[in-house]
Amino acid sequence: MSKKLSPAIDRAVRLELLRAKAAVEREALVHHLAEAGVALSPSHLVRNMLPASLKGLAGGGGGSRLAWQVFGLLRRYPMVLSSASALVMGGNRKSKLLKLAAGALVGWQALRVWREKRDDSDESHARGP
Repeated sequence: MSKKLSPAIDRAVRLELLRAKAAVEREALVHHLAEAGVALSPSHLVRNMLPASLKGLAGGGGGSRLAWQVFGLLRRYPMVLSSASALVMGGNRKSKLLKLAAGALVGWQALRVWREKRDDSDESHARGP
């Protein structure tokens, strides 16, 4: 009881199958491009360059987490690093008091941001999943 389809219907079915295949391939391409974007992000590249013994520390606790936060802040606000290096490496014309005040200001801002992040993470852990 097999009926032969007309050539027009057969052609239309093949065309729709090709369109569906192209749509699936486009979706796969978008997905792979998004994965490549994540894999090529600076933080991911830095983590992949670390030796295996340090990879656990990078996402882990305490000091290394603070180091990654500082690294992230310096990447986000390069002017802070530039200003700090200019103050440290600057000529003798600047007074030591100005350098000390600028260092204290940068340290205070870094401490304030660190406390805010710590408080936010403590609140999210207290709420639970």
